[in-house]
Amino acid sequence: MALIYIKDVGDGVRMGLWRMDEEPDQLYVCYSHLRCLAMPFRSVGRQKEYLSVRALLQAMTGDDTLCIRHEESGRPVVCRGLVKRDDMLVSISHTRGYAVLMLSRTKAVGVDIEYRSDRIVKIASHFIRPDEMVGSVEQMLALWCAKETLYKLHSEDSLHYFDMRQVESTAPAAGADDWDLVLENMKRGERVTVHVTLTPDYCLTWAVSSSTNPCQPGGQPRTTAFS
Repeated sequence: MALIYIKDVGDGVRMGLWRMDEEPDQLYVCYSHLRCLAMPFRSVGRQKEYLSVRALLQAMTGDDTLCIRHEESGRPVVCRGLVKRDDMLVSISHTRGYAVLMLSRTKAVGVDIEYRSDRIVKIASHFIRPDEMVGSVEQMLALWCAKETLYKLHSEDSLHYFDMRQVESTAPAAGADDWDLVLENMKRGERVTVHVTLTPDYCLTWAVSSSTNPCQPGGQPRTTAFS
């Protein structure tokens, strides 16, 4: 089973993590509804990403009629058929061997995952501002993922890396692999808390908007399952 976990991380907010260790044919056997999807990729690696995210959507909602499509801007949306679900906001990310999906009833969400590597050092100057105090490789990786998360969370702002600034970081306790970063969207002058999980295999970051989805009347989360 490729599912690592599904957990509620906030009121009306759910996150799922998937290990992509199954081949496309195996996913088709376990999730037969995926056979109905038009596969846009030839690469087996891209096929696994595409199918794993959609298998994870079904696992998180229990609804195999839901699918993920992308708007012209590239932003993912949850649909039933061709009809967009305005009451379900989504963010997705995948890296070597893993896929992650976040769903929310009332608030925009952003999530990013990156496999752990010191290659981040080579591109540090492209995303770390001179006024950001970042030293270790782990801090660099966390900041990279956090900025990717904020970019998705505030997708309408078309942020660049230097439009985002780390203003606070809560150092993890000894032996802990979870902590928070606070980033500022300098276009808005708004601060966002980004949650960080660092494991030997990957760095995972996620955030939830402070404002509710205007398409959800009253901004009240449903108490039923994500379906």
